[in-house]
Amino acid sequence: MARRRPAARAPRRAQPHAAPRNAAAGERALRAAVVEICRRLHARDLIGAGEGNVSVRLGPDRFLVTPSGANKGYLAPGDLVVVDGRGAVVTGGGRASTELRMHLAAYAAREDVAAVVHAHPVTAVALTVAGIPPPNDLVPEAAVTLGEIAVAPFATPGTDEVPASLAPLWPRHDVVLLERHGALALGRTLDEAFDRMETLERVARVALVARLAGRCEPLPAEAIAKVLAAAGRPPR
Repeated sequence: MARRRPAARAPRRAQPHAAPRNAAAGERALRAAVVEICRRLHARDLIGAGEGNVSVRLGPDRFLVTPSGANKGYLAPGDLVVVDGRGAVVTGGGRASTELRMHLAAYAAREDVAAVVHAHPVTAVALTVAGIPPPNDLVPEAAVTLGEIAVAPFATPGTDEVPASLAPLWPRHDVVLLERHGALALGRTLDEAFDRMETLERVARVALVARLAGRCEPLPAEAIAKVLAAAGRPPR
């Protein structure tokens, strides 16, 4: 007698909550990463008190940002705020950073930017107070990491003056000094944006010490071209 063939199993249905769980896990990881970046900024004296702000893209028209007025060195993941592209709070009990305008302007201008770090590096800001040009191309690693540093003219913090002062600079610069205010570093990742901010302050210290020693000159253009080529970066 022939055996009866077992009935074919019905195909498994996709779990309706799989995508939201993945999205939630991704946001949790980014919240933890933003808090860690803020802790590093504070530990390296790149921010203090309520200074600075950090943001990251969550997805189309969604951004995770640090809250206004808080000491960023002591944030918890739940303190962060989610906003849309117009700056309206989507989730979170706090108020988004007062400098949110310049973060959103950076994201709107540069599709390649996924993270923005704004800090107040002491030496770098001091150079703008003294009217000293930005510390461009002093050492090879800075030329590769920072690119050409721009300086935006003084604008009233927390107002539309700030993004307006930055608008001409977005296309060609990943690092911008804000005169008497701070600095802005853009990145494809949070780590890249942080590394640029940390490198900016270190190079500013080199510039200051070199000036005190009597001479501070950038590398020649031909040397920078070789450095960029060796690092696989496009020429300027």
